[in-house]
Amino acid sequence: MHHSVRAGRIVEMESKPTLSDGTAGAVEPEAITLDLCRRYVDRYVLISEDEIQEAMRLVIDHHHTLVEGAAGVAVAGYLKEKDRYADHKVVIVLCGGNISRERLKEVL
Repeated sequence: MHHSVRAGRIVEMESKPTLSDGTAGAVEPEAITLDLCRRYVDRYVLISEDEIQEAMRLVIDHHHTLVEGAAGVAVAGYLKEKDRYADHKVVIVLCGGNISRERLKEVL
């Protein structure tokens, strides 16, 4: 989505393996998603797989809550930009714990 918004059109790219299944995959050519993101998303933060893993471990270790990779993306994005929000109240929606035992072992 980041690349599509910058290009002003849907950009087809290869999907690579990721911990964040919820954010993986292409944007369909007829989808309204691009227009919605252009209208409502103010800022994009690109996150690495290592940052997703670290965020997932942080939530598990400190909050004793199992989260999937997509929730790890939200936490990692905040951690990467936390100084920007130092004087603000921040809410992060932690969606789902849909992660296999094998994948969880890799993360931990």
